[in-house]
Amino acid sequence: MKRILIAACGVLAFVAWPVLGSAQPTHHAANSPKTDFHISQPLTVGGETLKPGDYTFQCKKINGQDVLVVTSAEDGREVARVPCRPESLATKTSVSELRSVPRPEGGNALTAIRIKGESVAHRVVTE
Repeated sequence: MKRILIAACGVLAFVAWPVLGSAQPTHHAANSPKTDFHISQPLTVGGETLKPGDYTFQCKKINGQDVLVVTSAEDGREVARVPCRPESLATKTSVSELRSVPRPEGGNALTAIRIKGESVAHRVVTE
């Protein structure tokens, strides 16, 4: 009887393991790694338009909210801050990348950022 109970527990653990693994949060409470980008054309981030140049991007938890913070690589000054929403990706990102869409009045608007080594995309909240 004891062996049957142990076997049943083993089967239950084997079946429940993938479910428990997928229940893990996709975004931890800590800040994301920083990533640097060179912007060659104006890029709108929230209400700010970045001029061509070098910038550092990082998703941070500020007052319980996920926020994408952009700082100037030249002087470290914050130039944009916009709410973001983490979205799960199937695999870890192998290279950092910006995602944007063209704006009717010209230039591009940032929609998301993916940071090398993370399995989330930081999607800019526009509403």
